[in-house]
Amino acid sequence: MKTHQRRILLATALLAILFAINFLNRSDKVMADFSFTDIDGQTHTRADYLGKPLLVIFWATDCPGCIKEMPDLVKLYQTYSPNDLSMLGIAMAHDSLDHINAMRAAKNLPYTITWDHNNALAQAFDNVRVTPTHFLITAKGEIIMRKIGSLNMDLVDKKLLDMGLNKI
Repeated sequence: MKTHQRRILLATALLAILFAINFLNRSDKVMADFSFTDIDGQTHTRADYLGKPLLVIFWATDCPGCIKEMPDLVKLYQTYSPNDLSMLGIAMAHDSLDHINAMRAAKNLPYTITWDHNNALAQAFDNVRVTPTHFLITAKGEIIMRKIGSLNMDLVDKKLLDMGLNKI
């Protein structure tokens, strides 16, 4: 066999192997098991969020993008929470509880807020390090969207409608 033909055969075999690996790893990511206490002292677990869609927002009080999107997140919550959307704001470890509470009050954040003081939630969600980072999760716990940076609210709206949620 000529060298050129061997290279083509080798390249084809490598592509087939890469395709097979990619195909076998295609399964949707599932939300990790977790538990936490929110800033109001209530304990939550993964099981509390199964059965309805969940939007997770990793944020920080010193993140301009996070602060800018807060009014849109409040509006999203007001629009969809009556129809079973849960939202969870996770403040990063470098924040302080005083700053988190002040931001919550200043921006009238109506959804559950927690402080990830030990990075346990950031690690559970594939080692989040950048804010804002969002996860949209189905009622079955499947992560269907991970978005770093500001959300495209029209896209989120479409995904929520596709999941069967209705606007109020």
